[in-house]
Amino acid sequence: MTPFVKRNLLIPVSVILFAGVLYCLTYVVPVLENRIQHLELLIISLLIVLTLIVMLFWVLLGVFGGLTCLLLSMIFIYGPLTDLNPYYYGVLILAFFLNCFLGYHMHGSINKTSRDHTVATEKVQEDTNLIRNHFENRMAEISAMEEKVDSLLKLKNISDELSLSLSFDEVIKIVTQKTYDKFKGDIRVLLYVSRGKSGEIFLTDSVCADNRKPTEMKKGGIFERWAMKNMQSLFVRDTRKDYRFLLGEEEKKEDSISIMIKPLISEGRIMGLLRVDSRFEDAFGQHDLRILDIVGDLTAVAMDNARLYRKTEELALKDSLTGLYVHRYFMERMDEEVKRALRSGNSFAMLMFDIDDFKKFNDKYGHIAGDIVLKNVSRLLISKASAGDIVCRYGGEEFAFIVLNCDKNKAVRLAKELRLEIQNSSVSIRRQKKSITISAGVAMFPEDAKLREELIWEADRRLYKAKTEGKNKVCSG
Repeated sequence: MTPFVKRNLLIPVSVILFAGVLYCLTYVVPVLENRIQHLELLIISLLIVLTLIVMLFWVLLGVFGGLTCLLLSMIFIYGPLTDLNPYYYGVLILAFFLNCFLGYHMHGSINKTSRDHTVATEKVQEDTNLIRNHFENRMAEISAMEEKVDSLLKLKNISDELSLSLSFDEVIKIVTQKTYDKFKGDIRVLLYVSRGKSGEIFLTDSVCADNRKPTEMKKGGIFERWAMKNMQSLFVRDTRKDYRFLLGEEEKKEDSISIMIKPLISEGRIMGLLRVDSRFEDAFGQHDLRILDIVGDLTAVAMDNARLYRKTEELALKDSLTGLYVHRYFMERMDEEVKRALRSGNSFAMLMFDIDDFKKFNDKYGHIAGDIVLKNVSRLLISKASAGDIVCRYGGEEFAFIVLNCDKNKAVRLAKELRLEIQNSSVSIRRQKKSITISAGVAMFPEDAKLREELIWEADRRLYKAKTEGKNKVCSG
């Protein structure tokens, strides 16, 4: 197709017209010669049409088509025209040459226009393809940007939740669940935590898809050991093809093919490992690893904050020297236990202890020796405490012990056991073994007192009585 004509349709039409005009000039006109008066008009009309058809062939088919049409015309109509009037043939030849000239130039012009049109069409198509590719690239970039924005929003949510959590266990739960929500699909999230001075890791929490089985490697495997040794993230596209690792029997039992592991590092120390794995190869990309690195860094900071908060809380609630609860916390817990005992009808005991002649011991051997004694007594008191019992450093060398859910006989027996253990224990002072003794007072709630202050006063009174009666004894009445 050209910009002006439809060649496939116009060429057969031109051929039919050409054949029809030749037939008329060759056979029909001679027959009508004696029957029509103004035959010249018909002949001239047919010749005009014929010259136009010849020009059309030049336009449509170029030189070859035009010359062929011209020669056929001259051959077929030579005889009939010369018989009628030789003048017609001469005029026809001049008209043919004029039409051929015009047709040739029109053909060239049309071809040039056609080429320009083709070039313009190709340019438009090329521009269209470029625009389409640009649009597709922009849409892909927008999609990737939306994914990144979604990832960043999820990371922000994780960061916000972790920043609000000061509980170590809560941090672990948030991290495993949020990491699973971030990656989703056929994955498994494992969080290992390092405990003890040995640095050994233990599986603390995990979240996995319904069709995934829990891991049996509670202390990690070859991949976890690699991440801990190198203290850097590990990315394995296919565990079956990675030349760095020789899988053992435990690893072969696992249904993990793709693995990402991020060490949780704080102040140069590994606090744990965050692992995400899948049953399919190439399940993760570099972008996923970067996301896991960010989550791991947030987790390490949150775990460190929780650890520091726990230490700070302990420092606020416990005496730094002995590790026992401080007086303020002891009084708060006393209020709670009094209210609980009144509601439930249960009883509990309060034991007050005082180290005998501690001031003289301090003056003779020094405060460092006194601190050693205080630590030793505190250690023995803690060793006798059951779950829920409260032991505090009440004063300088005075201690208070709340024993829950017990009767008076049990409380007195416990106080006597403690007195004997402390008496029989010894501490090394200046390379010499020294022993100390304690006195104790025992009071029961609600038998001996109905209020917190009354209970403390009664236990303190009985302690003073034990002191005045010779020390190193327990007084319960």
